[in-house]
Amino acid sequence: MSPNQRILSLAFTNSIGFSATTAMALWITVIDQHLSVPSWWGSVVGAMQLAAAALANLLAPYLFRRLGCEDLSKYAGITAMLCGAMMAVSLHPLLFAAGAIGLGASLGMLLSGTNALLSRSHHVQSNYATAQICEVTFAATFYIVAGAIIEPLGLPSLFVLISALGFVAFLVMRRLSLIEKSPREAPGVAMAAHIDWRIPVAAAAFICFFIGQSAFYQHQIAIGSEVGIVPADMSRLMAVATIGGLAGAVVSKLLGVRFGTMRPLIVTTVLLAMVLVVTVRTDSPAVFAMCAVAVQALTMATVPYAFAIFAGLDATGRFPSRGPALLLIGVAGGPLLAESFLRLGGYTMVGIAGAALVLLSGLLFILGTRGLPAIRKIPEMEMVVPPS
Repeated sequence: MSPNQRILSLAFTNSIGFSATTAMALWITVIDQHLSVPSWWGSVVGAMQLAAAALANLLAPYLFRRLGCEDLSKYAGITAMLCGAMMAVSLHPLLFAAGAIGLGASLGMLLSGTNALLSRSHHVQSNYATAQICEVTFAATFYIVAGAIIEPLGLPSLFVLISALGFVAFLVMRRLSLIEKSPREAPGVAMAAHIDWRIPVAAAAFICFFIGQSAFYQHQIAIGSEVGIVPADMSRLMAVATIGGLAGAVVSKLLGVRFGTMRPLIVTTVLLAMVLVVTVRTDSPAVFAMCAVAVQALTMATVPYAFAIFAGLDATGRFPSRGPALLLIGVAGGPLLAESFLRLGGYTMVGIAGAALVLLSGLLFILGTRGLPAIRKIPEMEMVVPPS
């Protein structure tokens, strides 16, 4: 398997790791029509699923000493398959909830393993740009396929699809583990990575970035209605915005690290902060639409550089492997920020607060990379080829 094929396999499996988050919008508001539960029950179980994914993602690196990342991801994939199947056949709310929480935890483990492997390379930024491109493409394809099967086959077919994706992840990671296997024990720099003060600063920067971004993103339908965009048109706009996200990831892939990692990140965070302010202050539906697309594009262009910084701070892959948990924490905090500032001054204050947090994230990234070379050469992890 060539290095490019390996990265594409990891990027695809990483996208499967986000499949529960992708699918959640399709079931949390209608699960009460399938199970005898109150209307709020789906949102609560969805939140528990995200929490399980974040917690598992944070804890998974402690298993790296006992399991290679490929093996951890392989077992996580087969567990996700079983949990998805449980959600598909469960008619009891508690069994469904157990399956949903188990699915979140197993996919959190899967994300940890694939993110660690993506970060153990000389080309971290490029790897994550590829992953971003794959995730956007995967999400768009997932919605098309899910929409085509749910109507004729019912909601359980969605969970069958998730279960099948878990099995695909198992097969992909099993093949990778047979071809080449990362070592169980990380290099000797592991202990130093745990006491580097720059790591929590960079983690705080990433969380702040997504709190600020999601404060707008999670409320964009309501904000759009204030400039005259009806919900049906907002749904179409959100679909178009995914194309903007794909464009941002492609630009990040093509730009690479020829200008380092910090300078592009500073540019994207400053531009995103400006766009967030314009978005909540404009009265023009056309300007709002362009800003909504720009938010997605700038977000997807920023993430690969953030992960390149993470890998520069910890070449073992432990810190980058926790990136999805930091992202989930930030996304969960966005609506809370929006609700708090909405009472103070409407959506204008929400946009300003979100922009301030995005700018703060840029400053924290600058602080967190003090003393770090502009382009850190990450030592390639020695791969273990299993005996035939």
